[in-house]
Amino acid sequence: MRLTHVAFEELQKDRANSPEDSFVRSTITYEENGKVKRFHVLYPGVFAETAIKEFWDYETPIHEAIALNLLSSYPNRKRLYISSENEFVDPLKKADLQELLAIIHEIKTTGTYLHSNKEKMPPY
Repeated sequence: MRLTHVAFEELQKDRANSPEDSFVRSTITYEENGKVKRFHVLYPGVFAETAIKEFWDYETPIHEAIALNLLSSYPNRKRLYISSENEFVDPLKKADLQELLAIIHEIKTTGTYLHSNKEKMPPY
């Protein structure tokens, strides 16, 4: 599997005065068996604020790490919606954050991260 792009997008509310949460879409693009695939994770942006306060003190935006972190947990999914803060924070607490950041850095620097199929995806 070759990881080729990591990104996030802060989605806008339909109306500025609406009480709904602002959402974030985190996306990882990868090639598997010669096909380009994308995995999108949608979640309320407020979840990231909690994670940042608790344990995320890196320059890389936490939003870039979410889809990458969850990719191995949902191998055949195209989309995932996270509806609870625990569902968002718990996998990050268990992850090797340094490895996540190293993979993101390599993707941004070289445009790719080659992951051997013999290895299990990093422990996210």
